[in-house]
Amino acid sequence: MPALARLAAVALACLTAAPALADWDRDKLDKAIEGIEQASKGRLGVALMDLRDRKLWSHRGSETFPMQSVFKLPLAVAVLQQVEAGKFKLDQPITVTRKDFSLFHSPLAKNFKGERNDYPLRELIRLAAGESDNTAADLLMREIGGPQVITKMLRDGGVQGMSVDRYERLFQPEIYGLKGFSWDDTVDEKAFRAELKAMRPRLRIAALSNALKDKRDASTPEASAQFLEAFARGNWLRDPAHTAFIEKIVAESKVGTDRLKAGLPAGTRFAHRTGLGLTTDGINHATNDIGVATLPDGRRFVIVTYLAGSRADADERSAALADVARLAVSALR
Repeated sequence: MPALARLAAVALACLTAAPALADWDRDKLDKAIEGIEQASKGRLGVALMDLRDRKLWSHRGSETFPMQSVFKLPLAVAVLQQVEAGKFKLDQPITVTRKDFSLFHSPLAKNFKGERNDYPLRELIRLAAGESDNTAADLLMREIGGPQVITKMLRDGGVQGMSVDRYERLFQPEIYGLKGFSWDDTVDEKAFRAELKAMRPRLRIAALSNALKDKRDASTPEASAQFLEAFARGNWLRDPAHTAFIEKIVAESKVGTDRLKAGLPAGTRFAHRTGLGLTTDGINHATNDIGVATLPDGRRFVIVTYLAGSRADADERSAALADVARLAVSALR
């Protein structure tokens, strides 16, 4: 068994065998989370882990939720693992053409000039993990061998409930039962949005309902907490500088500052990755945020929030996640 897998197996065994929790006010968490979930108007999954002694609390912790862009954090780790294996260098150029553009949010595509450009690998990592760039994420997955490489990394590290299965260009249309884009296709987002809008509402809703139960490109809150704990301890990468490189990118990200970060005390360092799906027919696919919080007093904990199928508006969904963060801090002992 690889050393990383042995380490993760031991850590998981310790977590499973943990004694009664002492470092979270469980009664407070159990009572308050129901109200927050009701206000979120969706299915809310939460996991909290104190990094001092690995005490875990969760709500719907073993249920599966769509990750959306949360996957870009384990993606960054998988890319750095291949750098450490000598397959890539952080400064090596990766050629990008207009045919490589993916659906939805992509600062890379928005600022693209000409027909082809070279980007250092480190810049694609920054764009994907820090700015949630879908084009950069798909390109990185293609370079390392596909989404299945990330899932294998997670399994080798002992994380069983977290899975990355499809490229963004494939995954996003399939949420609504539409045909995804292959690498031979040029993504036409305008045409895709028109096709999505032209669908009969009942078909859109039925497809979305099925997608919300899909175990592909999904995670349980507890599996995400396990991944984050290993990241916080530097267990995924051999070189601490590589872990620090990713941590800096996600801690300085300006994406999703109205979610968990808004509920944390001023001066908290929060290394996190968000996820956000489309809202159609009044139903939001996913509004997520997971990360490692370092409070001003040095206390560190993992916090995972997944909100699926919510009928709340964007502000209400963000507020619900911020309320979880406030609750977590108030429940620390």
